[in-house]
Amino acid sequence: MGIFYTSTRAPVPALRKVIEEALLVNPDTVLNVAQDAADRTVKLTSSITPAFNPWRFAGAIAIAATLLWASIWTAQHQLPEISKTLLDCFSGFSGLVLGLLGGEAQKASS
Repeated sequence: MGIFYTSTRAPVPALRKVIEEALLVNPDTVLNVAQDAADRTVKLTSSITPAFNPWRFAGAIAIAATLLWASIWTAQHQLPEISKTLLDCFSGFSGLVLGLLGGEAQKASS
């Protein structure tokens, strides 16, 4: 299950529908079997390929910005321990987001 890259359709029902449509077609009406199979494959692949979800990424950026702002605010109000903890949380969260984003982007493109 992706966080930043999500499919618009679930693969199993989409695959079932494509197989059902293929079984309902009269073989005598298909002129070029290879071309028909290629067209159906491209149609299925494009419908279930994960796409980038900008709203989830914007949410992650908002959380990271809030952590950074809180760290700066606490440092300005002489709360160094809390500020350090919040800055560590910001660093960890940002690393997690970048790691997930890179991993999901690589998986989505393959």
